[in-house]
Amino acid sequence: MAGENYSKSSKTEVRTAHMALLLANIGWGVIAPVSKMVLLSGAISSLALSGIRIAGGAFMFLIFTWILPKSFQTRQPIDGHDIWKLILCATLIISANQGLYIIGVGLTDPVDSAVMCSLTPVLTMLLAAVFLHFKMTWLKVGGVLMGLAGVWILVSGSSESDIAVNPLLGNLLCLGAQLCAAIYYVGFEGIIRKYSPYVLMKWMFFISVLTYVPFCLPDMLKVDFIALPWEIWASLAFIITIPTFFGYLMIPLAQRCLKPTVVSAYSYLQPVFAAIVAFIMSVGDFGWSKVAATLLIFVGIYFVNEGTVKKDLQAPKI
Repeated sequence: MAGENYSKSSKTEVRTAHMALLLANIGWGVIAPVSKMVLLSGAISSLALSGIRIAGGAFMFLIFTWILPKSFQTRQPIDGHDIWKLILCATLIISANQGLYIIGVGLTDPVDSAVMCSLTPVLTMLLAAVFLHFKMTWLKVGGVLMGLAGVWILVSGSSESDIAVNPLLGNLLCLGAQLCAAIYYVGFEGIIRKYSPYVLMKWMFFISVLTYVPFCLPDMLKVDFIALPWEIWASLAFIITIPTFFGYLMIPLAQRCLKPTVVSAYSYLQPVFAAIVAFIMSVGDFGWSKVAATLLIFVGIYFVNEGTVKKDLQAPKI
């Protein structure tokens, strides 16, 4: 049972999981303005950047597989009947989540995109209610409605600018990316617990290189890497290492001892750090309408969590 597995986790493992999620979500918050800066340079397209991110992450896993001693990584063979499950996982949390998000960031304001990321807990709860018969309360329903109202304000109130060329589509793509993440959080607990975090993410990145990156190759080949300025190179290095390699490695590590709703709740931090860095880099806008929308979403998420019955979320063992 899921509850038994969570209770067996030691205090050290739980603290490590919380720290990993904290650092990962800071990185995911900062990636929005950093990616926007790269895209605004015109040197790299959204599709090329998403391909570079996934290919770079896979390369990092390949390098670390070679150089890390066996004591730091688990050598686990993948069962043949789990291949299709890994392909589904890779499609959801790597290809679709990263691809839709980067493309969405290219079209909208980076702060808007990070606010959309904060809706992952609400989407996770809704999926749990629909597919796992997770109990709904009036408080949770009210929280969902407030969150949706905040999304509506962001989507309807955003206007095109030099930074956000198509905010409506961009926000919807970012929201779709978080829906893919919520499906992964709720539906794949079984395979997440079966394999070590390193093995699981390594193979999912490798699968995404084969299934997603080929679609990005035409745009990637147009990039003049030799002519890229150092700040773009530094941004690419950050995107590949911190929010991609490190961040995605932290997801299964945390899910081994924390509930899906707890894992997704850390996404609240992303808009905060995105707004701070976007303001510093001058690549974002955060007017009063966005403040109101963000507050609605945050209060809605709070109600969702407060209205959640304190029992373990039992996911199907996919």
